[in-house]
Amino acid sequence: MGALLCAALLLGLAPGCSSPSPPQRPVVLCSVLPQAWFVERLAGERVQVEVMIPPGASLATYEPSVQQMQAAARASLYLKVGHPSFPFEATWLEPLLKQGKELRQVDSSAGLERLEGDPHVWVSPGCARIMARNIAQALEGLLPADREAIQANLQTLLEEVDSVDRELRESLGSLRGTRFYAFHPAWGYLAREYGLEQVAVEEEGQEPSAGRLSELLEQARRDQVRVLFVQPQFSDASARMLAEDLGARVLPLDPLARDWPATMRQVAAAFRESR
Repeated sequence: MGALLCAALLLGLAPGCSSPSPPQRPVVLCSVLPQAWFVERLAGERVQVEVMIPPGASLATYEPSVQQMQAAARASLYLKVGHPSFPFEATWLEPLLKQGKELRQVDSSAGLERLEGDPHVWVSPGCARIMARNIAQALEGLLPADREAIQANLQTLLEEVDSVDRELRESLGSLRGTRFYAFHPAWGYLAREYGLEQVAVEEEGQEPSAGRLSELLEQARRDQVRVLFVQPQFSDASARMLAEDLGARVLPLDPLARDWPATMRQVAAAFRESR
């Protein structure tokens, strides 16, 4: 934790300092924006949702603000992504949980077959169904009087997920068995669900070695790669150099965008365009 943030927390949360008024609605903390979309669909205005990693920030390097740490002190529930390779939670979850005496944590990806090294567990309909049920159960514990409403919203949400799944199966069915190239490996769960193969340029979050890069270039030429997918949270300079060597173009896709159905449809359209 940075020294400046520590000092601010000591000043802002020290005994004797004025504390913020208790929230009128329970505060629910999420690590990423797609989780917040699920919470809002399930609980609506019954809760106040706070997202730890804001738009455009990196999962690996973002540090929560003093205001976010103070929000943790008021919160009732933390919905964590739950993947052991999720860097933000590995560093910051424990300090966040310590801020709130009554802050309960729930693993929103519990029961999901996780891919090693890939924390982007929400980027497929199959995973989204599991997460939706886990989040609904957590919200029912927080809002027992609203259990029936949350269950009704869950059924509506699952129907929407099923609709997206049907669209993606129709859209991506002809691509089964094909490779796509992503500089940062964020789409492994979607690839697993629809029979695609993700080829990552990065090696465990690092730029590829010269030897690995040479192998990738040869393989990508054999695969006649036309598009290299990048994330807006990371520099695309290396990706553009690689794409120039391939005669391909760089296409940003954001796995951290808030609107989950729109993201899934955008991804499907991008994959079709890449062939």
